[in-house]
Amino acid sequence: MKIQDYTKEMVDEKSFIDMAHTLLEEKGTTMNLYDIIDEFKALGHYEDNEHLENRIVQFYTDLNTDGRFLNVGENMWGLRDWYSVDDIEEKIAPTIQKFDILDEEDEEDKNLKLLGEEEEEEDEARTEEDVEDDEENLDDPQDEEEVNESDIVIEEDEDELEEAEELFEDAAGFNDEPDDEE
Repeated sequence: MKIQDYTKEMVDEKSFIDMAHTLLEEKGTTMNLYDIIDEFKALGHYEDNEHLENRIVQFYTDLNTDGRFLNVGENMWGLRDWYSVDDIEEKIAPTIQKFDILDEEDEEDKNLKLLGEEEEEEDEARTEEDVEDDEENLDDPQDEEEVNESDIVIEEDEDELEEAEELFEDAAGFNDEPDDEE
């Protein structure tokens, strides 16, 4: 049965996740999450209400956990069956950073840029004027009041301090009485 033939009662009884599977199979292409939800609202003649909100929350959870679906980016969802393993890796790869491990041959390659090298080159290309401009824009540390160590007050709780010392001594075995039994 096509999803367009569903009655309101059928929409109320069927889970959104199963309806989404049917809908995506019929369309044969990925769909935006909000477009899928709009289809369900139209089919079930729903207006915004708390019951619908709960179903949408459950639907989103199911989409993320149900192995039949694949998020291909930017809230676009498709069926996992449509993609080969290589396609799936390609679809989700932009979210994962991959780092290659260098071998001896790579280390000798002068054209190879290592992570962070680009920034170093930019720093080397800065002129003396750029450095002077940056220094002028910094706050002058002489304008700030100096704080002497004697001006810093640390309040100590004597009870807590004694308790901590006792715990330390007990743990370290300082208060253990030597055994006279031999």
